[in-house]
Amino acid sequence: MKLALLIEYDGTKFAGWQTQGDHPLGRSIQAEIERAFHQLFARTITVFGAGRTDAGVHARGMVAHVEFPDDDLPLLFKEGAGGGLPKLIMALNATTPKDIAILDIHSVAEDFHARHSALMREYRYTIKRDRTAIDRNVVWAIRRDVDIAKLQACAGLLTGEHDFTSFSKRTSDVKHYRCIVQDAYWESQEKNFTFTIHANRFVRGMVRALVGAMVQVGQSALTVDEFEKLLHSPQELWRAKYIAPAHGLVLEGIEYPERFRLWGLGSSKHSL
Repeated sequence: MKLALLIEYDGTKFAGWQTQGDHPLGRSIQAEIERAFHQLFARTITVFGAGRTDAGVHARGMVAHVEFPDDDLPLLFKEGAGGGLPKLIMALNATTPKDIAILDIHSVAEDFHARHSALMREYRYTIKRDRTAIDRNVVWAIRRDVDIAKLQACAGLLTGEHDFTSFSKRTSDVKHYRCIVQDAYWESQEKNFTFTIHANRFVRGMVRALVGAMVQVGQSALTVDEFEKLLHSPQELWRAKYIAPAHGLVLEGIEYPERFRLWGLGSSKHSL
C-alpha cells in the first residue's frame, strides 16, 4: 500500500527537508517523520519527499509518500476501517514535533511518486517593508525602499524555459539547470511584497537567488537589463551572488496529474 502525505512545517529550526550531515542544526523534516512512523509501527519506513527545501525554508504544501509492504498497514489505519486514515493523521501529529503538521493523507496508486509524478510546484516569497517581531521567521524585513515596478519587470522576464545557472547554488546531483516557469509575479499588499512562481522544477537556491537579484534591481544596485543578461546568458561567476534569506520562502503546493486525485497548487488542503 502506498500513501501520500500533505505536510506543513516551520523550517526555522531544521537543516532542511533532508538531513545534511555537516549542518549545525542537524534536524530534518524527513527524519522526524520517519522517526514518528518508526515509533508507531516499530519498523523503518522511508519517507520520499517531492523535493528538498533548504535550511530555514517553510512549507504549507509539501507532499511525500510512504510504502507499506504487502498491504500490511494495520486495519486501524486503513480507509473504511473504524479509525481509518484520519486516525493515522492524529497518531502522526501526536508523535512529530510541533513545528511539523501532517495535514492530510490519501492512499494512492502504486505508480505514484511524490517527486517524479509532480507536474508543477509553487513557491512564495514575502518581503515586509518594515521591522517586525511577530513575523520575523516568515518574512524578509527590508527597511530600504524597493521599486515594485522594477520587481514586476524582472518577474515578467521569467516565463518560459530558461537556464537558471546564474540563479542557483552549485550541486552535483542535477544534470542541468533548465526549468520551465509557467508564471511569476510580484504583488503588493500594504507593507508587504510577495513573489509567487510556478515551475515544473526548481534547482537549489533558485527562488532565493531570483528574489535577491530582483531586490537589487528594485533598489537600483542592478538594472533590469543586467538581470535579463544573467537569465539569458548564464554565468558561473554570478551563481547565486545575490541570495535572499531562507526564512521568507514557503513551498505553497505541488500539482499532480488529475488521475491521482490529490491536492492542488496554492491550497494547503483539498478533499477528494
